[in-house]
Amino acid sequence: MRSSQDIHNQVILYRLVKEAIFVDEMRWKERVNWAGALDKTVGALTPRLFNQVFPIEKTYDGQKWGYKDYLSVSKYIDEEIGWDEKINGGFEFLLNYLNDEVNYAAVQAMTVISDWHKRQTGESVIERFARENNIPIYTIDNDGNKKRYEPNSILSED
Repeated sequence: MRSSQDIHNQVILYRLVKEAIFVDEMRWKERVNWAGALDKTVGALTPRLFNQVFPIEKTYDGQKWGYKDYLSVSKYIDEEIGWDEKINGGFEFLLNYLNDEVNYAAVQAMTVISDWHKRQTGESVIERFARENNIPIYTIDNDGNKKRYEPNSILSED
C-alpha cells in the first residue's frame, strides 16, 4: 500500500524527469537544484515505487548484445537494492535503469555534475578522466578538421 508521501514523491519524480528537457535552458543554480532534487527524490523511493512511475523497458536481448535489458535491470535491483528497500544513491540507480525518459534525465544530471566539477577544479569529469588516463581529446569542426582540444575552464553563471 502506497502512503500519501510515496504518492507525493512519485509525482515529484515524474515532474523532475519530465523537466529534464528544460535543464539546458535553466540558470546555473536552477540546474544544481534540479539535480539535487532528482537525487533526493529517487532516494526517497523504492525501486517498486519508481517502476510504477517509469516502468523498466521490456527489452530482453541485452545479454545477446551486451547491454542492459529488462532482465539485467531487474537482477541489478534484486541483488543490489531489493524491490522494497529505499534507493541509496539516486544517480547510480538512474544510470543503471532502463527507460528512455529516465536515461535522458540521468544524462542531464551527469552533465550538471560534470559542470559543477569543472567549476570546482577547472576541468570536466571527462577531461579529468582523459588526463588521468593519458587519452588525448580532439574537436572536429563543421568542415571535418580535427584539432587537439584545449579546455576552457571558465563557465558562465547563467
